[in-house]
Amino acid sequence: MGKLIDLINKDTQEKNETKRMTVIIRQLSLSFVVLAIVNLILNIVIMHSLTGALLWGGMIIIDVLNLMISYHCSKNTVMAFFITQKGLWILLSIMLYGWEGGFQFFLILLFILYSFGETGYNWRKLVFDFICFAMFTVFVLFVKGKPGLIDISGADKAIWITNLLAFCVAVGFVVTSFSQQSQATEEKIVKYNEQLKLEAGQDPLTGLKNRRSTSEFIRSLIKTDSTFSICMCDIDYFKRVNDTYGHEFGDDVLNAVADVFRSTAGDKAYISRWGGEEFLLIFPGMNGDDAYIIVDAIRAAVKNRSVKNGDEEVKVTLTYGLTEFDLNKNVIENIKEVDEKLYMGKEAGRDRIVY
Repeated sequence: MGKLIDLINKDTQEKNETKRMTVIIRQLSLSFVVLAIVNLILNIVIMHSLTGALLWGGMIIIDVLNLMISYHCSKNTVMAFFITQKGLWILLSIMLYGWEGGFQFFLILLFILYSFGETGYNWRKLVFDFICFAMFTVFVLFVKGKPGLIDISGADKAIWITNLLAFCVAVGFVVTSFSQQSQATEEKIVKYNEQLKLEAGQDPLTGLKNRRSTSEFIRSLIKTDSTFSICMCDIDYFKRVNDTYGHEFGDDVLNAVADVFRSTAGDKAYISRWGGEEFLLIFPGMNGDDAYIIVDAIRAAVKNRSVKNGDEEVKVTLTYGLTEFDLNKNVIENIKEVDEKLYMGKEAGRDRIVY
């Protein structure tokens, strides 16, 4: 079974061409081979019809030919051959078995197959739609209610059920294949949009949240009317670090500080790079005293963390401004307050928390 599936899903030899439609036609060809075998048995055993047996024997040969050319021809060639010979087969089958054989259903299959298989909506689709409509109309007007050339009494229900089942299976192949493709494409678009949204709200260097997404997060917290605290912090003498060791090492320091934030605060804080060497930490559901404990742990962890520059280990410190968010003030006023506290800490000697 595994080898058969691999054979059905084998790629085409044509370059720059998807194999989806070719695989569908291979599935349909195999389905029609099974259908032909069942009807061949019915024609020989029950109806004793040599004409019917020849029809179904020929159909087996043609569907095997469908499979063979699918590995050597383009999608359009394979589809054109399949639809043409199936259209002729439907016409011949209805003439032989009449309306009661149920072969008219397969016109709907060809309509669905061509509608999905032909890219865009062009004049060829319009012509094909008209041909299918015209054929079905002719069958209804001139064939419905009349017996065919082959007497199917005694096997009419078996033929009808067999054809209806084959039709449902064939339509299932077509619809499932294209719906899976559509769902896969939709999932890719959703994931891509999520990725874009993530990247739009993320600092590309540190992987922390950026200023834009942090501002949105603060506004969402304000709507809940709940207590939360914010902390603005800044790397001490960061310009000196860049001037001494270079901007690439400065990026290493920023990433090291971001790692400390993540490992120490965990999911207790919303951590963002506010700009340059400035970071903004938000503590949802925490008053200033509770947030102070986490910020102090961060301060100690950063102070003990060293960043390697070759054989040298460089240490940095941060200064922190912390406050409970005042819902009676707007976002800008609260940010200004923690910023002022931060610079108070800078003036007081750095590496400290002003609360």
